[in-house]
Amino acid sequence: MDLYKYVRPLIFKVDPEVDHHLVGDGLKIFNDNAGILRKMFYTKKRPNLQVKIKNLTFDSPIGIAAGFDKKAEFYNSLGALGAGFVEVGSVTKEAQAGNKKKRVFRLPENHAIINRMGLNNDGIATTKARLQAHPADGVKIGLSIAPGHGLNDAGKVAEMVQSVKDIHEEADYIALNISCPNQKGVATLQQVGLLTELLIGIKELEIDESIFCKFGNDIDTDELVSTLHAVEGLLDGVILTNTSGMKREKLQSVNKKENGGLSGKPIFETSIAMTKLIHSEFPDMPIIYSGGVFTPEDAQTALEAGATLVEVYTGFIYEGPTMIERINRYLSEKQMMAEIK
Repeated sequence: MDLYKYVRPLIFKVDPEVDHHLVGDGLKIFNDNAGILRKMFYTKKRPNLQVKIKNLTFDSPIGIAAGFDKKAEFYNSLGALGAGFVEVGSVTKEAQAGNKKKRVFRLPENHAIINRMGLNNDGIATTKARLQAHPADGVKIGLSIAPGHGLNDAGKVAEMVQSVKDIHEEADYIALNISCPNQKGVATLQQVGLLTELLIGIKELEIDESIFCKFGNDIDTDELVSTLHAVEGLLDGVILTNTSGMKREKLQSVNKKENGGLSGKPIFETSIAMTKLIHSEFPDMPIIYSGGVFTPEDAQTALEAGATLVEVYTGFIYEGPTMIERINRYLSEKQMMAEIK
């Protein structure tokens, strides 16, 4: 029996950002002793779930999206709950406080969240030191890199290239956050000219880590396909999708008009459609799916749409700490049944 659904109403009475800090503080306790959580939650590795991308082997295709462990404080604990990878950050060159509070809103009627955090983080140097001090325990680490506040286009590109240079050795892969709707100017990096400049700058670093670009849920799909053709060979994969700064249709919550990035169930169909489109156009390109996964069936749908890996975030908040293990078990059993047939 999953007790989380019974205590969730009490948890949801707490301010969402305060709640997140409380959860994070609890997970930090186990970051250097993640085996304790594995025993507590009966998680296990399943060989038939392993996924390979270039030189990386992920123990599970299910991971945690950027924004949950912004400061690289509890990634091993999340791995112990079943995550095959955790995307840390987004991280900017210098520490940022983000936007003023209140900046996170639950929409329980829609199984959604709106946030306008504004890329709050501890900066590259502190994040790097933290990752070095607490080695990853089996879980793969993606590092989400974003530009700092107040930069012009040239400054954004230059800073992100430098950030990748400074911290790439602590990552298994790099995720370029070029679509955050909560900091002015970030989404301009999706423009083909700027993106090409950014990716060429990173390619010249000659690093071994795979480079993924995270595109927004609101981007025009024809523009996305055209852009990916233009930068083909400069990146290793895409993340689809970031939160939506625009979609507010059919929302019932009193918080539906809040500014910020909408995540959760309302963006699921769009993210799935974009994944299908990009997979059909670029069948060999790895896709990390992100957007509204709540159930094992949702994860299966994303994989069938063409995703190589699947990220959860809002669903994890709504469904609780056993969510990833439930998905892993379901996917493993489906795989075994398919092999029998």
